[in-house]
Amino acid sequence: MPGHVFLEGAKVALRPIERTDPDLEVLGRVRNNPSLRRKLGFEAPWSKSRIEEFVDSVIPDDSSINLFLCPVEDRELPRGDQRDPSSVTQQSGQSNTEDVGTIAGAINLFDINGTSGTVSYWLFEEHRGHGLATESMSLLLDYAFDERRLHRVEAEVFEGNESSRTLLSRLGFVHEGTSRDARFTEGAFRDAHQYGLLAPEWTNRERA
Repeated sequence: MPGHVFLEGAKVALRPIERTDPDLEVLGRVRNNPSLRRKLGFEAPWSKSRIEEFVDSVIPDDSSINLFLCPVEDRELPRGDQRDPSSVTQQSGQSNTEDVGTIAGAINLFDINGTSGTVSYWLFEEHRGHGLATESMSLLLDYAFDERRLHRVEAEVFEGNESSRTLLSRLGFVHEGTSRDARFTEGAFRDAHQYGLLAPEWTNRERA
């Protein structure tokens, strides 16, 4: 796995996004592939140079934590094939998950201002339903509240993304409001649901 593991659980390791060809390929796939970008609200095309600029801007920025989500090596999950940019090596461009580790998705904590931050995540479809998102969110929330000493973490979910709404509720997030027709994605205006979680609520919760 390139880069160093930043947070690790039983099922998943979270490591920083790097300015490497495999990482840039994954980001390019997510921001340009119609089946992925539309669900995430990316409407305009992202060139490789724009992706490089994005990575260059977030790497030194401590107010934005951007991590790839990689299943641990002893899991029994799909690894993809040689055409899958989530499982290619920097050297050869061929599938070699022992060298690079599979990228199952990403999780981000951004707009960190000393008291609050915003969390988001995505997973490739073949890695959903295995508990990776739940563990990744738990690891990042522990980091946000215990290490960064944030008081509040926020999240936004588009209308129709019931799996994310269920995950946030299970982790203790409270639905705080709805912005009607606030986002245009997948060809329609959609409501945006705002969620919030306070440090005492996370500390005193029953473990998800």
